[in-house]
Amino acid sequence: MSICRRFKLFAAIWYETKTMEKIDPQNDHERLRDYGPGSQVTFKGRRYTVQRRTTLASGEAAVVLQGEREQFVIGADQFFAGVRS
Repeated sequence: MSICRRFKLFAAIWYETKTMEKIDPQNDHERLRDYGPGSQVTFKGRRYTVQRRTTLASGEAAVVLQGEREQFVIGADQFFAGVRS
């Protein structure tokens, strides 16, 4: 068996047996409903405006926060851990 065929066989077996974590983003999206665009929040002691809600490539819900000099995207879990309305 050639090296190429062995690699393809190994890749196929690995792909079939690999278990992937299922992400259920619905809960986080519903929790973010209260933080619509334009909402003012305090995140880690600084004041930010929610620009929009979005979804990361991983499927996790996220928000775009705009401060005086910075704008960034943060996942819902990190957002809820450090936010105060």
